[in-house]
Parts: sequence; structure tokens; C-alpha cells
Amino acid sequence: MKIAFMIKIKTGPKKISRCVLLIVSLCWVLISCSKVSIDLGSDFVDNSTTNLVMVDTSTLEISTVYVDSFITSASGAILAGSYTDPQFGKIASNSFIQLGAPSGFSIPNGALFDSLEVILPLNKTFYGDTLTPYNIAIHQLNDEIKLPNDQYSFYNNDHLNYSATPLGSTRVIVQPGTRDSIAVRISAALGQLLFDKMFAKDEAVASDDQFIHFFKGLAIVDGGNNNLVLGFKDSITMRLHYRNPGVITSDAYIDFSINNTTTQFNNISVNRTATPIAALGTTGNKQLLSTKTQNAGYGQYISGAMMKIGFPHLRNLLQLNDFVKIIRADLILKPVKNSFLNFYTLPPYLRLSTTDQYNVPGTDLTTYSSSTSSSSTQYGNLYIDHLYGTETAYKYDVTAYLQEQIARTDINKNGLLLLPPNPVTIFDRVMIGDGKNAESRSEVRIYYATVK
Repeated sequence: MKIAFMIKIKTGPKKISRCVLLIVSLCWVLISCSKVSIDLGSDFVDNSTTNLVMVDTSTLEISTVYVDSFITSASGAILAGSYTDPQFGKIASNSFIQLGAPSGFSIPNGALFDSLEVILPLNKTFYGDTLTPYNIAIHQLNDEIKLPNDQYSFYNNDHLNYSATPLGSTRVIVQPGTRDSIAVRISAALGQLLFDKMFAKDEAVASDDQFIHFFKGLAIVDGGNNNLVLGFKDSITMRLHYRNPGVITSDAYIDFSINNTTTQFNNISVNRTATPIAALGTTGNKQLLSTKTQNAGYGQYISGAMMKIGFPHLRNLLQLNDFVKIIRADLILKPVKNSFLNFYTLPPYLRLSTTDQYNVPGTDLTTYSSSTSSSSTQYGNLYIDHLYGTETAYKYDVTAYLQEQIARTDINKNGLLLLPPNPVTIFDRVMIGDGKNAESRSEVRIYYATVK
């Protein structure tokens, strides 16, 4: 295979550019010629005896990794609804909450029960088509929310039994910025029962423990026929309305609130049938190479898919006789063209987390700022090409990471996982083209020093 380098040599006050065609038997790389002019400094070699070469390689190894389970309790977000994505499958979310007994209430003689409702305050996050009707149902739990003996948190695949008949449901149009909450009127029979017990100061409403034993909690459930998932704050209340007696009756209410946010969790399910990643998670398919998934990696952690970027042939640079050191390395990840149309929005921020053969997220890549004398997590500096769509990309500085990896002598399966900042609360997804994707080719540009 032919490999072409364009080298710029510094010789005192004059700079002479020459293109040297080298024939090297390296199976790992396709390299484009580029003139590079970077001050190498004097930390390792003198500029007068050093060339700088840029290699533009197409041999990134991009894959989609199966996420079996992840913690969803105490996330601060209640997620409910469903939608169908032709690339990722049908994704649905239900949420489970536990309510405590109200305190300091006093219902006067002659008061009358009015209604019972569940108020769900929106947290302004959503995914799907907000122009279609949104259906949500409220069910009563059959069992108390208790952690299994071998768990300290609830996971995406945990589920609780609830009554088949909903306490109530609603169908609304939820357009961004048009409302702060959704109210669902629920069972009047349950409301009257609660009112009677509170009026009588029954033991069932005397403490949280006694109330939870009486009323196990609520399931906030996808109402069906949805194409939208909504996010709600974990400050949901069940509000009991009643009317105080008098010449002119007055309205009053008592709230039942979530008493322990650590017991709230979301159940996330996905059906990938007939999608490009249908095999993900099946026996022997915990990681799918992009060559088997339409030359793209798939990332949507909340649905059990995360993307891994590997550099399996990096050490082949050491076979070059004049190689000295990696000076800089830029990773450019390009979302697949036309994969982020309509409501399939790109995640505005994606971090790179180190990992190994076990694909467990590790340390995030950071960048150092001389102005603040501190390091901060890299989030990709997403650029969107609104004109042609071909230059949309996330860009990362992977210099330090590749300098570390090229020094390793063992054969490793290390790499970088592409993840959003809060992967268990957002549904934004991304498809990244690999080196063979004709319209959306991701690449790593490595600048390295050679000796003249």
C-alpha cells in the first residue's frame, strides 16, 4: 500500500516544502498529504533536525456496545412515554414512586370531598414528536417499593407489579413551553376513602410507614399509542381537593408528596426488531462492529447502546524508522448524514470516557486551559453544518490518550466510550460514521515528529 507524506522542513530562515512518496507495508492506514507548520518546542528534540508529519487515518475501530443494566433510581427525573425509532427500535419508559403521609392537616366538620388528582411538573426535557397526542396513565402499585436483598439501587430493568385497571389517564398535546405540568384526575372512590381516613385521623395516615403499608405507591405509565417520552420532576404530588363548609364554601386541598426520592426509579424497555442493531444484546453479540451495522456506530445509553472508539493499529507508527513522538492528535467524529433530522436531535454534549476490554466507563478525557490553570471535561464542541450537512462533527483532543496508548507493549482492547453527561435521563441519540462511511467519515489526525 502506498503512503504519501507531505513534509515541511525548517532550515534556518528559509522553509522548503517537499513531498516525499514513501512505500511502506502497513495494512492499517490510508494517509492524505498535508502541509503542517507547528512549533515543536525544545522539550524533546531540536527543531532544526525535526520534521513534522500528519497522518489522516481511516482505521478507527467503531463499534456499538450493549449496556445490560444501569441505575435509574434517584436520578431526579421521572420518565414516561414511548416512541418508535427506525434505527434504535421502540423505546418505552414507566416510572414508579412512593408517597408519604401529609402532616399538619385538619379537616373541619362539614367538609366535603371534591376530587383527587396527580400533578406531574414537567422538567422541560422530552424526546419525540410533540405535535402528536401524548397518553399517560396512573396505576396503583400492588407491592411496596423495596430493594431486593442483593441490590443497593434500582435499575432500568427493574419492574413492579401494579393494578391492571388505571386509577386515571389523560390525553394531551404537550408543546414545548406551553405548560408547566400535566394534571391527571384519578379515582374518586380512592379520593373519598383517603378523605374519610384523614377526617377520622385514621392510623393509616398517621405516619409515612403506616401510609405506605396502606397505599403502596403509584406507577406513572406509558398510555399507549405514543410517539413521545416526557421528563417530569421528582416533585410529583397526589392532591386531594375538598370544600370547607360555610355560608360561602371555600376550596382547600392536601398534598401527598414523594417521601423518599431514592425509591423512585424508571423502567426502560426497548424492542430492536428490524433495526440495524437488532442483534445487539443477543447471545454472542455484546459488541457489534460498525462494518456489520451500516458503517456506523450507535449511541443511546438509555436504550442500552453505547459507542466505543478504538485505535487497534496505533502502534504501527513505531514501525516507521524516523518516528519520534506523537505531537498532537485530533479525533473528528461525524454523525451520519440525515440521521439527525426532525426530532432526532443530536446530543449537544458528548464526553469520551476511557475503557478497556470490559467496556466499563472510566475517566473522562479533559482539556487544560492556561487562562484558568485548570482542566475540564471535553464535550466535543459540536459543529452543525446547516448548509450541506456534511461537515457536522464533534472534535476532541486525544493527544495525551494516544501518547499513553502507543507506549503500551501489551495487546489491549482499550478505547473510548462516547457518552452524554447524564446518560440515564436523556434520549438524544447519535450515529457516527466509521472510516468507510462515504458521506460521514470519521477520522483521527495524528501529527508526529520524525528525525531528518
